[in-house]
Amino acid sequence: MPVNAPNEYYIAEEKYRNAKTREEKIRYLEEMIALLPKHHGSEKLLMELKKRLAKIKSQKESKTAKSGFSLKKEGAAQVCLIGLANSGKSTLLKLLTGVDVKIDEYPYTTTKPEVGMMKYEDVWIQIVEIPSTFEPAWMGIAKHCDLIIKVIDGQRDLHEQRKEIRRILEEHRIKVPSIKIITKRPLDIEKIKKDIWNNLGIIRIYTKSKEVEEKPIIFKGKVTVKDVAKEVHKDFLKHFRYARVWGKSVKFQGAQVGLEHELADKDIVQIFA
Repeated sequence: MPVNAPNEYYIAEEKYRNAKTREEKIRYLEEMIALLPKHHGSEKLLMELKKRLAKIKSQKESKTAKSGFSLKKEGAAQVCLIGLANSGKSTLLKLLTGVDVKIDEYPYTTTKPEVGMMKYEDVWIQIVEIPSTFEPAWMGIAKHCDLIIKVIDGQRDLHEQRKEIRRILEEHRIKVPSIKIITKRPLDIEKIKKDIWNNLGIIRIYTKSKEVEEKPIIFKGKVTVKDVAKEVHKDFLKHFRYARVWGKSVKFQGAQVGLEHELADKDIVQIFA
């Protein structure tokens, strides 16, 4: 049975043959594996490509890769876009953040992480596009982010892309929570923003003295009045008497509560000490 690979496969194969560095060879081999049709006639070639890839990856990494790459987290959370070459990551980054990124039809336009800030209501979230070269330096960012978006090209085999992305994440030992977005189809950007927010587990708490503060205090996961008191000022916790709360966590607005009262997103807290 013939392999019947698409023209993009042979382009990647030519680039692999002309590759000079270890990183380039890995990049083009991974693209060849992703583009190769999966059927009985291609099994032998697929096995050979995977063995070749494993052998190259087992070789000593360059000093540049070992040195790692760090990116300062900004905003309430950091979200990474991860997908195969030409899957629509740059387009999605631009739609979410408005950042001006280079977008072309050919693979590997993005050679270093691209960053933008997405605003959700009154909170800013950092969105990072991880290059499809999947170099250890770039993947180190994804390993410490708050959420991964698996970017899937809606015009290619969905199952194979999900499988390959899962393999890449496992290879780099990344166990960050993730969601998937299928690109190159009509996208509801506001819904995507809401999905990102809901999966981050962020809770915004507004404090009040005479007036409600405009800027919220950001928490991840469960948060109590005690946590808020600690964040505002240590003396508030030391001399705490009670707090009043307005929001979803109380039945009656302005209800009096103690330190262990669990708060909800957008609650307003006034502490009396």
